[in-house]
Amino acid sequence: MSTSTAEAICKKDKLCVLGTAGTLAAAPYADESFEMWGVSPVVTFEVCKRWDVLFEMHSEGYYGRADITKRLQGVNAPIYMLEAQEHIPGSVTYPLDDILQYGRYHTTTVSYMLALALHSYKTTGKPYHVAVFGVHMQHEEEYEMQRPCVEHWIGQLKGAGVDVFIPPGGAILTASSLYGYENYNPLCYDLKQRVEGLTLGANAEEAARNEAEGRRHQQIGAIKEAQYWLDKLQKGHITSIPEQPLAPKET
Repeated sequence: MSTSTAEAICKKDKLCVLGTAGTLAAAPYADESFEMWGVSPVVTFEVCKRWDVLFEMHSEGYYGRADITKRLQGVNAPIYMLEAQEHIPGSVTYPLDDILQYGRYHTTTVSYMLALALHSYKTTGKPYHVAVFGVHMQHEEEYEMQRPCVEHWIGQLKGAGVDVFIPPGGAILTASSLYGYENYNPLCYDLKQRVEGLTLGANAEEAARNEAEGRRHQQIGAIKEAQYWLDKLQKGHITSIPEQPLAPKET
């Protein structure tokens, strides 16, 4: 049987949100004052010592894979999903209608976790402290879209009065310097101008290359057409080329 939403909302004053990046190993597993919410793949990591609630917010195209389904069926904990699934005993329907009152901005599973923590705090007063481990969001292109969303929901939590802890080691809520106060070098402006100029030049070269490639394909087409009629003439199948010859059919 699937678990009801009320059974899976945060019950403790402290909550730890778990992703799968490096700081996952440093999460406060031994501190029982924390409730542990993890993205569903954390169960495959040896360093993840415990979890109380999992989140699998992908569509059936992902969780419907045999290996993923089997993994979810073997979890003895509530699992938030888009909708509860009869064949996944721990599945819980994510309370989207409740969450949308805080905004329609979600680009990652972690943002749904943080939004639910916000809803839990606003409705029950728990958790008043949220720690985020294993959520680095560095380097990979998709994180350029996901990181601002996670930072937005962290801001929502802080604005509501929740204490949020982010361990060092990731890109969330970090910057290379304090804008205007630290590490300013006039050469940065010159280098930025150079980067922009080189980018424009590279784009122009790309456009020229594409145009040249188009002309090359036209030439190749003309060559094939001329060869087609040449073969016809050489074999005696025709004695002249039509004024508007039909393009040869591909074989």
